Amino acid sequence: MKNKKQSRVKIVLPVLFTFGASLMFFQADAQADSSQSADVNTQVVATTDANTQNNNSQDLNVSTSQNSAQAQAYTQSAVAANQNANNSNGNNDGAVSLDNSAVQAAANKPVVETNPGYSTSQYNVTAEPVNAANSGNGAASLNTAGLTAAQKAFLDSIHDGAISTWKQYGVLPSLTAAQAIIESGWGQSSLASQYHNLFGIKGSYNGHSVTLPTREVYGGTSVMINDAFRAYENNSQSVQDHGYFLVANSRYHNLLWKTNYRDVTYLIRADGYATDPSYTTTLNSVIERYGLTAWDREAFDTNTGHVDDLSVRGDQLHVAGWHVASGTNGNMHHFIILLDGNTNQELYRQDISKTYRQDIQNLYSNTGAAGWSGFDISIPYTSAFAGRNITVVSRYTNDASGEQNGGRDMFFTPVSLDANMAALDKMSLDPTTGNININGWHAADNSLGKKYHYIIIFDGSKQTELGRYLVTNVARPDVASSFSGLYNAANSGFSLKLKFDPALAGDQIQVISRYTDDLAGNGNTVDYWFAPKTFNTNAAYLENFKINGDQLHISGWHAADQSVGKKYHYIIVFDKTTGKEISRYRVANKDREDITRAYSNVYNAGRSGFDIDVPLTAGMIGDQIQVISRYTDDPAGNGNTVDYWFAPKTFNTNAAYLENFKINGDQLHISGWHAADQSVGKKYHYVIVFDKTTGKEISRYRVANKDREDIAKAQANVYNAGQSGFDINVSLTAGIVGDQIQVISRYTDDPAGNGNAVDYWFAPQTFNQNLANLDQVTVENNQLDLAGWHATDQGINKPYHFIILYDWTTGKEVQRQLVENVTRPDVANAFAVYNAEKSGFKVSLPVDSSLSGHRLQVISRYSDSASGEGNHIDYWFEPINVTIK
Repeated sequence: MKNKKQSRVKIVLPVLFTFGASLMFFQADAQADSSQSADVNTQVVATTDANTQNNNSQDLNVSTSQNSAQAQAYTQSAVAANQNANNSNGNNDGAVSLDNSAVQAAANKPVVETNPGYSTSQYNVTAEPVNAANSGNGAASLNTAGLTAAQKAFLDSIHDGAISTWKQYGVLPSLTAAQAIIESGWGQSSLASQYHNLFGIKGSYNGHSVTLPTREVYGGTSVMINDAFRAYENNSQSVQDHGYFLVANSRYHNLLWKTNYRDVTYLIRADGYATDPSYTTTLNSVIERYGLTAWDREAFDTNTGHVDDLSVRGDQLHVAGWHVASGTNGNMHHFIILLDGNTNQELYRQDISKTYRQDIQNLYSNTGAAGWSGFDISIPYTSAFAGRNITVVSRYTNDASGEQNGGRDMFFTPVSLDANMAALDKMSLDPTTGNININGWHAADNSLGKKYHYIIIFDGSKQTELGRYLVTNVARPDVASSFSGLYNAANSGFSLKLKFDPALAGDQIQVISRYTDDLAGNGNTVDYWFAPKTFNTNAAYLENFKINGDQLHISGWHAADQSVGKKYHYIIVFDKTTGKEISRYRVANKDREDITRAYSNVYNAGRSGFDIDVPLTAGMIGDQIQVISRYTDDPAGNGNTVDYWFAPKTFNTNAAYLENFKINGDQLHISGWHAADQSVGKKYHYVIVFDKTTGKEISRYRVANKDREDIAKAQANVYNAGQSGFDINVSLTAGIVGDQIQVISRYTDDPAGNGNAVDYWFAPQTFNQNLANLDQVTVENNQLDLAGWHATDQGINKPYHFIILYDWTTGKEVQRQLVENVTRPDVANAFAVYNAEKSGFKVSLPVDSSLSGHRLQVISRYSDSASGEGNHIDYWFEPINVTIK
């Protein structure tokens, strides 16, 4: 049941009533229903406040995969049923029948209960409370006596989430656990067991929901509806979302961060989470029966911290962080102890001066001297630390020498002081000098005491050292800025120029940077092996491969390490469809400063450009045409080569647009453009008028193409785009009117318009407009004066224009009059309709006084008969009321 103030509530947590073995899940109406109150022996969890239950801003209504599969199965069944209906039902009115087998299968499936539900047998009623009467302090420890393995597993599944919810939101863990037990029946409800929804929250979580049947009460009537419930991946997510719900709704803020469970269970009911007066008693009973306050004390006991920095700064080791612990105070000594993370050997200890941390005070205001929990020290970096895993221990103690005495220790995760970092900024072939330019940096915590720096060149393909070179380190302030905690970062740079032997081309060449205490480059060492590099980069890009007039324009760039010694550059045009070379062209390379910048490590990048025009032939059209860029030592383009095959392209664009296709007087005006790659060699351009309704050609016209600079710009890569325009007027005939008329633009090699052709079929259009307007209607002295216009495509070959007066009241024609059309340029400007230019009429018709009060209708008719009958087209204007004075 609900309070009246909750009358607009849409979403509720489960409401459970134990009526013997029967359970009910419902959403109550606005008015409290006294008939639904339980007797004193019935355990009741009342409806939760749901005014804000959907405030979590996740997306809603994402179907589960199970529902998707069911929907697909239903769709297939419906299709089958529809086919059966079409085959068997002689009186088919479009309705389809459900598949009987699918209906039966659904009927035999149980309803998925959404109520959490529990019976008295699910409660561990035999378990005795532990220290239940303890003035609200709860049980001394968790009481799991008498619980089943499944119930114990359920507690395990929500434990971490309940503790985390306290730390994150201030929701007491014992309250969270008790509500989860009650509202999910120890996680055994269908909603909880299948979808981990422990609290019956409706809506969607991270876009996941499941639609299930649920019972609601509208106007005192209980009905079953389908609604969306949040679906979680695990119980912890459900617990966390429950905590967020309490935080997101300000009405519950008074119970956050309170540590007495009796206060919290009283407040959650008083705040409107539940209307059942026994809700607080029920929660207290569960908390005390199972000793759930043990989780509260676990959450309250704080011993935590963080090492913000453990790094080498120049010749100092910097250690900074914080440590907060329950049961400590500001009078204790605070020691920082450093251990070898592998052997636990103590390397250093120091009683430090405390550092104030306002951020930690804000987070742990209820814990000891949290604000004075910071530490920040610098000590000399020596070989005792270099290369080791260091464990930082923060110790609060009453002992001045730093031994354990009444305080707390915090052992932080070991941090390695064996960082070994480097970067090879450049390892490239210089085409001018023939050298390999090598430079980079190498900094290592364990390089302390190793004053010799070697660069070793190693052939990874042959597993052979090629040489080693003692280098002098140079300053790298950029490395020092980026890796301030890394020993010798500030002076970690190196550079080397190595003569390149072409015999090494293609092998994996690897650089090793070594710090050592041995002048010969051996001894105690710390090495960094850079990724190997093979000087076989073959990079290229085809910037233009398009039709330009009657030429094929090809341009781009090609840079390759293995082009050393290959001074001839060829561009080959290859037909991939037929597998045959079309042509080849020796090119002079062009300067490309942009490629030098982008590919500074690739040989000949600065002189890698090419740009040629190739005659366009019909054989290039329609097939897959491929460009190959080749460097070779052979003047004929063969010999030792390095090739780059660009992606093939098929020149078969067929583009067009019909700009005008309309009636203009007694002409059909057709204009637009048509550009097609496959029009190469097809010098005849036809425009064909085709009747799609009858499937017959009406007429064809050979046209002279017009210049179209706009199309040349918009369709620059299409052959003949600049000369693609057409504009013709076709004599309008009655056969064109009423049918679907289609324009075809055709390029062909046949003067008659047949032969090898490339066509573009424009969308068909039907010319059947019938437009009119009655501009003036006056009745005076038994005379009806009319003026207006009537234009219609179907007026072709209908020379007789009649105005007919029809008595709408009696259903009889009164009279008709043959009229002579008058010019109406305004109509011609507004409508592209046959005879729009001469569509006007003015007529005076005598009317008898007997027609006064009748509704008269004016009909404008074009006919091929002088009598006004025969083939005709009418326009019926709206009826008018006539009053004759």
